[in-house]
Amino acid sequence: MISAFWRRWLLPFTILPFLPATLVNLFGGREIALLGCLVGMALPIGATWLMRRGRAGDANLAALLMGGAAASVAAVGAESGPVAALLLAAGAWGGTRLLYTGVAEAPKPPPPPPPEPPPPPRPLDDARARLAAISFQARSGAEPRLLPVAAAIGRVLDDFERRPERLEEARRFLAVNLDGLERIAGRLSAGAEPPPGLPRLLADMEAAATDLRSRLREEESAALAVQVKVLGDRLRQEGYG
Repeated sequence: MISAFWRRWLLPFTILPFLPATLVNLFGGREIALLGCLVGMALPIGATWLMRRGRAGDANLAALLMGGAAASVAAVGAESGPVAALLLAAGAWGGTRLLYTGVAEAPKPPPPPPPEPPPPPRPLDDARARLAAISFQARSGAEPRLLPVAAAIGRVLDDFERRPERLEEARRFLAVNLDGLERIAGRLSAGAEPPPGLPRLLADMEAAATDLRSRLREEESAALAVQVKVLGDRLRQEGYG
């Protein structure tokens, strides 16, 4: 019993009898017969490729190619007439179908996994994008003194992102400081001359951001101290302290 593996490799050997005929027709100058032999050798190679691929329906296609190869060699290469060509084609088709009955087709490749959904936007991503635009304008020559203020506001955003329960406070802070800094950067980029009071205003904005960070840290420190005291009292009440 021929295994399925070896049956997949039998088709290329069917072209071996055509090699002498091909050489004879080549050196004899019989171009039509030579063409029939070449087609008769090319089609089995295509049938072999189909069987190696192993998709659904490839066995039927390979049998049709083998029938076409037999018909081409008989009708064109050997000039045996249409009846003989049809009989040989039917025999090649039927033999190929019998040969590959029961040969398992390759399983269909599994569908690609669905793409992972993008991470949800963070609440302050828009503010960070606006800060990045302001920093770019400042580095491009609008006003380098905007950079320390933008950096201070960015540090405040870092603190607020660690405290999502205080996002409403963050929005109020941004509505004043970030909006104001954005308008200043826009005017300067449009060609406005910095007024005399701009350096003082920028310094005040930077100081306000720094003071807010200090207040946030102090509030967190105070909350931690309360938690430590409550936990210590609880431990003593339970007799563990």
